[in-house]
Amino acid sequence: MTQVMHHVILFLSAFSCVFCNTDDIGISVTPSLDAGPINWKQTITITCTWTPGKFKFADILVGAESIFNHPVYADIVNLEDPEARLYFTQDPDVGTAELIIKDITKEDESQYTCSVSRIGPGGSVTLEVLEPPTAGVTGLTATPDFTSVHLTWEAVEGATNYNVAWRAAGTEAWTDVDVAGTEHTFEGLNVASDYEAKATASNPAGIRDGIEPAETTFTTKDNRPPHPVGGLNVHEADYNATTITLSWELQDNIDENRIITGITAAAVKEGAAEGDPAVVIDPQELGADATSVTFELPGAGDYVFTITTNNDFSAGVETSMTEIHTVKETTDPPTPEPTTPEPTKKPTTEPKKEPTTAAKEEPEVEIDIGDGGETIVCGDTRAIQPLPNTQAILKCTKHDDSAINPADIVWSFQAGDADAVEQTQIIASEIGEVANDNKSSILTIKNVDANSVGFWKCRHGDGDTREFCTYSVELTGAATGENSGTALVCSGTVILAALIASLLH
Repeated sequence: MTQVMHHVILFLSAFSCVFCNTDDIGISVTPSLDAGPINWKQTITITCTWTPGKFKFADILVGAESIFNHPVYADIVNLEDPEARLYFTQDPDVGTAELIIKDITKEDESQYTCSVSRIGPGGSVTLEVLEPPTAGVTGLTATPDFTSVHLTWEAVEGATNYNVAWRAAGTEAWTDVDVAGTEHTFEGLNVASDYEAKATASNPAGIRDGIEPAETTFTTKDNRPPHPVGGLNVHEADYNATTITLSWELQDNIDENRIITGITAAAVKEGAAEGDPAVVIDPQELGADATSVTFELPGAGDYVFTITTNNDFSAGVETSMTEIHTVKETTDPPTPEPTTPEPTKKPTTEPKKEPTTAAKEEPEVEIDIGDGGETIVCGDTRAIQPLPNTQAILKCTKHDDSAINPADIVWSFQAGDADAVEQTQIIASEIGEVANDNKSSILTIKNVDANSVGFWKCRHGDGDTREFCTYSVELTGAATGENSGTALVCSGTVILAALIASLLH
């Protein structure tokens, strides 16, 4: 039905209303208005009903203006779009009409009247819309005590409810409550703890989009005494100086968020002898965050320094730390005791290898050969290291009661290692000389060189079947020019090392 037809019907109905019963028109609103204003952003439906009849068509008046002529609603309604914010529909055959208004706001407040052609205007309703407060909470103030906090804020126009909440600083979960007034007290908090608080204003329509809650922070009171200072140290500029600086740290109190309102630094000079009175130095009152103090002392003596942390709850509680320091009479620092340096090790160097014609020492090996061949006794033995080109003397000496003739003692030489072929009776002319006395056979190696490397042996008789005593002299290695005190004795064998490497290179 066009807008022109609506106007024609309404014009005609004006002349026939005297013959009509307006009580025949009904009007209702969903949701109901019985509970009070409609909350904003809701969708409402205004329904008109009448007894159907010929040429009976409905219109809704907004105030005194037809909805089809309304300056705001007309263009929307004439779209006849059920998805638009306003949509009007009717069924004349049934005698019903509906006006649907979406996202209702304060601008939609008015008197709505159902009007039916050939009958005229009938029932009407007055629409009131409740919107959330247009502003947020301001003036949120927290007044903490030891285990509680009292929150206050300013009233917000249009607000009927305030949601207030608290949480421990740094946590996620809030503890909240709804109140109608502008103050609230939370209990059950912890002493000396940091908290956050917030408050929002609302009414049954809710909270307006974009309005943030008011927030504040607070710390509950601390009824704990402070900890004593830590790391107390005495510093002196010079030895036995009377200007003394003490330092400390407050980390234990910082870690537990304990309140310090001030620090007292005191010094007492103890009596020099039993019964002497102590001398009290004027104490110094320091700030809550002080970490050092300097005293000018009257002179030598033993001093006790005391640093005390204070707050409203430190009375009767030990919150002090002490340090003892002595200022001596002398102003000269003590002489440190001499320290004995560790012996310096003389670096070892290879000896200078200079050839000589005479032996630095003429060691001798005395050899005792037992009588009868049944017992072989090795006497005083040692290993030597003669210089190259010097002589070495070996002596094979019989026991005093032995019947052996020293002239019958035979020396032999075995060059190289133990498996080499033994050479006999060549030493006198080629390598060494043999001499005898009444007790011994003496072998002299006149010139120690590469030809002397091997095993030297003495025995009783050449080819004698009796057991014989063998003493081997092994001439190997680098010459050192010094005698060695090492002797190797096994099974009647002595190894005598003459180091002549210089001759072998």
